[in-house]
Amino acid sequence: MKLSENEIQTIKTRLDRCLIAYQEIYDEILDHYISALEQELEENFFKKKEELDDTFSWSVIKGMEKDLQKMAWKEFTKVVLSSLQLWKLGWLKIIAILLVSIVGYLAFLYAGPEYFYTISLISIGMLLVAIIYYHRKDIGLNFSLDPSKHQPKKVLQTTVFFSFIFAFNLINLFAQLIPKLLKNSSYEQFTPLVFLTLGSFLIAITLTIYQSINLKTLKLIKP
Repeated sequence: MKLSENEIQTIKTRLDRCLIAYQEIYDEILDHYISALEQELEENFFKKKEELDDTFSWSVIKGMEKDLQKMAWKEFTKVVLSSLQLWKLGWLKIIAILLVSIVGYLAFLYAGPEYFYTISLISIGMLLVAIIYYHRKDIGLNFSLDPSKHQPKKVLQTTVFFSFIFAFNLINLFAQLIPKLLKNSSYEQFTPLVFLTLGSFLIAITLTIYQSINLKTLKLIKP
């Protein structure tokens, strides 16, 4: 039988209650429900749906989410690492990276180590916020804690978002701790180099992720 709109909405209501994290899993389970129920007689709809509800229990769905997360991180990491292979980038991208490096170094000499790092952090942060805001509908960005407003997100967008957050927090932690550890030590003169390295690393990470992601579709650019 072909499912009615009310029957499809009944399925979606159940899936919405599961608070599924990723759109890919939501679509896959919804398609499985519809395909299975269309092979049943109309009077068996609710009985078969209950069987499917048991098959796709909360624990099963969470297991599917974890597996998808692992797959997304593995694929994303592979693409990002391959984009670090400068010899594969082509001359235009290599020249662009060199120009950015030169500008960054001149900014370091002009502004000083701490201001250079601060400018790098703010600039990259503003770029990240702008990208997230521009693609907020694609990402499904939602800060509401109300379960009724929950929306599944695409796994790659979530992976990219958290990779940025993780890199930002890790680099900023080093920027705060390392200079304090070097202070009043024989290695204190290396503090400017620490800020130069971390600021440049922020820029490098942003460029790497930028050239690994198609910003129009937020899909991975295969090497």
